Amino acid sequence: MRKIRNLKQLESAWNELREEILGRPLFLDNSDAAKKDRKARAENSVMEFARIYFPDYVPAEFAKFHKEWEKIRLLTDEPVLLEAFRGSGKSTFFTLLDPIHEIAYGKRKFMIFSSYNEEKSAVFTGRILLELMFNQRLKNDFGEFIPKGRSTSLKRFKADIPGAGGKTIGVRAISIGQDPRGFVHGPNRPDYVRMDDIQSRQRAKSRKFVRGTVDWVMQDLIPALAEHYSAVIVATPLNTQCVASTLEKGSDEINPVKTYKFPAEERGKPAWKEAFPAPRLAKLKRTIGSMAYTQEYLLVPIALDERIFKEEYIKGYAEEELIGTRFPYIFSWTDPSVKHEEKHCFKATICAGITDEGTIYILKARIRKESVSRMVDGMYQMYNECNPSWMFYEDNGGQALLGEVLDAKAEREGYHIPRRAETNTIHKDTRIEGTLSAPIENGVIRFHKTDPDQKELIDELLQFPDGEYKDGPDALEGVVRKLLEYARRRRAGMPRASLPRRSAEVLRGYN
Repeated sequence: MRKIRNLKQLESAWNELREEILGRPLFLDNSDAAKKDRKARAENSVMEFARIYFPDYVPAEFAKFHKEWEKIRLLTDEPVLLEAFRGSGKSTFFTLLDPIHEIAYGKRKFMIFSSYNEEKSAVFTGRILLELMFNQRLKNDFGEFIPKGRSTSLKRFKADIPGAGGKTIGVRAISIGQDPRGFVHGPNRPDYVRMDDIQSRQRAKSRKFVRGTVDWVMQDLIPALAEHYSAVIVATPLNTQCVASTLEKGSDEINPVKTYKFPAEERGKPAWKEAFPAPRLAKLKRTIGSMAYTQEYLLVPIALDERIFKEEYIKGYAEEELIGTRFPYIFSWTDPSVKHEEKHCFKATICAGITDEGTIYILKARIRKESVSRMVDGMYQMYNECNPSWMFYEDNGGQALLGEVLDAKAEREGYHIPRRAETNTIHKDTRIEGTLSAPIENGVIRFHKTDPDQKELIDELLQFPDGEYKDGPDALEGVVRKLLEYARRRRAGMPRASLPRRSAEVLRGYN
């Protein structure tokens, strides 16, 4: 049966897939004794269940690791991460054969299938529904799972447990992030969860997505499950910071999840020689390259070395370090994101100070999706808290609007903040990398890591340049550039003031 990647493909291929299922050969012996024997042989083995009722899913002999999957599927009351190489059959086993086996024998009450969006999740539930409706071998031995006339959906349906006096099993597709609290099938909470396709390559690079997914699994999904639940997360590690890698290693917030890894090679020998003999693996390696082969088939996640700003470069500080620290210059920079095409971006203001030794401390950050008026309120608040000599802001395309809002705010407050508009002509990515890469790598820039807005700033830096948002790094680049510029002038013998607050005023006319 061909690979179906999304719900649209499944819907368009529904009739074709139905005919494939109906075209499977029927049993030659349909006596009661034969039915009883088949059901008994398959009751405790998904592999035997597949051989009997899904012969087209067993093109080669099972591998040793498939027998281990039989034990893993029975683990309860804790989430399990299963990493296996591409083509090993992990999705077929855990999101198709195993759940149908549990339905056929009435061993579960409410099943949840989840991917990073609901459409992909519905591919799993839709394939299960197809088999329950049209697999003649299953219906021959067990009976009807989906009675005629029952309303069904690819995303949500209930299946009868044949011979169980009308008992049903709920089956539902949900997306990662969807609130599972309150999900019930009759009186039953979910007791069976299978997660697959939990991240795309692009999403796996997003720290925000990774953190959100891990939090959802551990804080939302698992607490919503019934006692003696079974929860298997099927994944391939995409990089050292992706969802699978984070679950496997754990973090400051969560313990490592019990993880089982099944690479294509064990000590240089094929793990499934019938389907992936050594010559095939060697050809795959030559075709896709060593790096991709290592990740996809040996399950070694790719390190994000291409990142400009690495996690180990981000140096933090405690608030106590600021006591007695003198800053010759304290500036702020605002990236207002007021252009029409930037309406979904963050508005970012970063305030920082530089010491006589050249260390830059990020004193305050405000990185939020908010109105221009709220952003200006934040600028005033930052001015009152940090007392910057200059508050620079980018005026590319939005100077008039921002200027009007700032003037209106000044009228209400009775004073103007020391603002100064700046026009950037160099591309954002070039500026950010050119200005920030060396000082961040060398630990010159210090962050207050527990501050929520600075956490957002750090996340955007670590995702740069592939991340969705760059507003925080853009504002950081502006304020760091200005601090370094004024510090260089000072070292060159430019006039200086005894009071840090007055230093920028003295320099007016020299820049």
